[in-house]
Amino acid sequence: MLVKMPVDVGHLKQRISDILESKTELNRLASKPYAELSMDEKYAIRYHIIVLAEALGSLCLQIAAEDLKRTPQSYSQCFKIMEEEGICNCAKDLTAIMRLRNLLTHRYWTIDDAQVYNSIKGNFKAIDKFLRSVKDRYAISL
Repeated sequence: MLVKMPVDVGHLKQRISDILESKTELNRLASKPYAELSMDEKYAIRYHIIVLAEALGSLCLQIAAEDLKRTPQSYSQCFKIMEEEGICNCAKDLTAIMRLRNLLTHRYWTIDDAQVYNSIKGNFKAIDKFLRSVKDRYAISL
């Protein structure tokens, strides 16, 4: 039985679309060997990680506020709330993505682009899991 939730589904769809678009670009860029990436492509990777993380955080905050009537003080707390509410059990992985975003935006001069590249090649399965859960919960199809 589908229960109508008091959530702006249009906003959820836009954030999901932003996440999927950045994820697609990251996968495309990471399909090249690291040694073949231009500096512009390395910067594009950084940018898309920031966009992806911001959209994930925005999606989480919206669900917490509109559906769960909770006000997290940080993105990591928001992801923990998603776990507590049974929406997704991937808070640790999503928090790691937000930490990478923080590193890229606040300590960009210390970035090791090879490590960033490897994190993309590694595991973004938590994103897929979270999006699947959100789509199911709010009957969203894209």
